[in-house]
Amino acid sequence: MCQNNEVNLSLREVKVALIHAEVHWKDKENNVLNLLKLNEEAAKAGARIIVNPELATSGYAFENRADIATLTETIPGPTTRSFGEIAKKYNSYICIALPEVDDKTEIFYNSAAVLGPEGNVLGKHRKISPAFKENLWAARGNLPVLVVETRFGKIGLVICADAYCYKTVRIAALKGADLLLMPVNWPADYNNPEVYWRARAIENGVYILVCNRTGVDNGMDCRSGESFVIDNQGEIIKKVSSPENAIVYGEVPLKKGQFISSARNMLKQRCPETYSNISISPYSSFGTESLLNLPPAGDITAAVIQYQPVLNKPGLNLENVLGLIDKALNKAQSLGRKIDLFIFPELSTTGIISEYDQAQKWSEEIPGPITEKIKQKAETTGTYIVIGMAENRGGKFYNSSVLIGPGEILGIYRKVHLSSYDKGWAEKGNNFSVFDLPFARVGMLIGNDLLFPEAAESMSKSGADLICLPCFWEDQNSSFLWKARMAEQVHLAVANQWGGKYNAIGRSTIYSYCLDPDQRQKSESPQENNHINLMKLKIKNARQKKFLENIDYDILLDLERGDIE
Repeated sequence: MCQNNEVNLSLREVKVALIHAEVHWKDKENNVLNLLKLNEEAAKAGARIIVNPELATSGYAFENRADIATLTETIPGPTTRSFGEIAKKYNSYICIALPEVDDKTEIFYNSAAVLGPEGNVLGKHRKISPAFKENLWAARGNLPVLVVETRFGKIGLVICADAYCYKTVRIAALKGADLLLMPVNWPADYNNPEVYWRARAIENGVYILVCNRTGVDNGMDCRSGESFVIDNQGEIIKKVSSPENAIVYGEVPLKKGQFISSARNMLKQRCPETYSNISISPYSSFGTESLLNLPPAGDITAAVIQYQPVLNKPGLNLENVLGLIDKALNKAQSLGRKIDLFIFPELSTTGIISEYDQAQKWSEEIPGPITEKIKQKAETTGTYIVIGMAENRGGKFYNSSVLIGPGEILGIYRKVHLSSYDKGWAEKGNNFSVFDLPFARVGMLIGNDLLFPEAAESMSKSGADLICLPCFWEDQNSSFLWKARMAEQVHLAVANQWGGKYNAIGRSTIYSYCLDPDQRQKSESPQENNHINLMKLKIKNARQKKFLENIDYDILLDLERGDIE
């Protein structure tokens, strides 16, 4: 065995353990004894990274500061010393989560510490986003997002609801973390956040260890709660639920004794020069609608058109687009509805372009003949139309989306995050803009932009009620990211291609946002065939937003990406 921080270059994986413990409310003494036993069992079995649940020593639901006061302690303190002895004995890293009291201020925090193979505290994290009854006793965390050095590489730490918003995990990745530890306390029957945790993994190219608990808390049944090992593509490689104590073992791959990561590749595709609006906070003040000068909020019917363009046949594709508009209008009329807004897929007029000479031949200026025809259609139908197309702008080519209203072009968005297909011909766009319609403020993204939550939040904080997303998406395994963008607090309309030469996955979807997760809805198209998907959206619901702001924007917006190591 390599001692302490010595690196074993022959290691191809490190064994990890999630202590899916039965936690008893207010029974600190027995909780600690139970956790110590389980941690030693895991370490003795070869686990070198061990994670315990959120508030594992105390239980979760407390009514006020007095209710939890006797269960708090400092970090370092008695509990961290006890777990540090196990970490030292077995040359392991242990994450233990507990209610912390600051000995100088007597402020309470929902905290977690990482203990190293010397038995010492390598660092601690104070939960940045207290949830539910934590807000009755715990202050918001006031420490930087924690990343610690280990002999396997860098490890980050956040707690449960910290990861509903992308920012904490993004900062950990930018600071070099290749593995994220996440103590959680979450009953499976309430707004399961699994999709957000998976999103944090694929967005950042990091493995995530999510350690939940079991048992019955004060008014909370966690016996069906689930713990996860999630790989750096967002795939769940281990999921366990147990009504009793359980140890969930897994492996994280290594190369020459170090974590294998796709984080650097993902982070280098970011475009922080376009993300500045994530740092504004108009929703932190009263009168946001007036402050942002938003248009009146109406109830609208959006039509997402799933469509398979014919490769490099702009004229034929235009005919098909206009025909699908008529078909959708007839469908809506038969249902007694009126369509306000159409959204068509990425590159609807050409199909996928992957080479420069194709762009030269088939792209078009905006305005141009195709947009003129669509403008006329918008005029005669009294609707608004978003469509993806290849744009020729003074001899430079863009994968663009254009918003067209009755008689006029209202806006153009040029794709910022280029896909592998785009890079052979397209220039990057340089901003995220929003556009006002009579009933809503809308933004546009295209396809691959959805991998980068900063893009959606940039527009959401600028007042976007709805993001229209012309899309070409071919990876079924990562399509869960569409739903994860609900965390950026906007309605989302994804119009995807289907089938064809590149096997787009279809399943175009409209997501209706509401601050109350139980009120969110979606309408999904099938995987194949052209399809018209109609959904009514309450624009007012997208104006109830709450953003995580006590965060280090200097790291998120660092143009030189100096923290990526």
